[in-house]
Amino acid sequence: MIDDFFVFDSVAHVFNFEPKNAYGPAGQMFSNHLYAFHTTLTPEGETRLPPEEFLRQWTIDDIRRMVFEESDTDMLVAMPLPLTDLYHDGLSPWQECAELAARDPDRIVFWGSVNPWRAAGRWT
Repeated sequence: MIDDFFVFDSVAHVFNFEPKNAYGPAGQMFSNHLYAFHTTLTPEGETRLPPEEFLRQWTIDDIRRMVFEESDTDMLVAMPLPLTDLYHDGLSPWQECAELAARDPDRIVFWGSVNPWRAAGRWT
């Protein structure tokens, strides 16, 4: 809570930036692009992670610690990413997000997602 206001973080991803998770150079470029967002958009005075700490496989415990122990967040949404054309597991795997939500069902909402190209049968 912040000044008696309930803090609801509308999205959290359990990222998997491991190089072996990326489909070649396109996935690696996208990972680097997201890291550039992190370094550019993080306000002065806030923590900017070095690449080796950011571009790795995040764990459920990492997300829980950052959100509930290191911030004023009361509740959050665990959201998988369907970037299956860039990453083997979509970048934020469905299973990890579901497990994150299952650990704290009173504080975490699971938000499902689909890759519309796969749903349309473009790839099998």
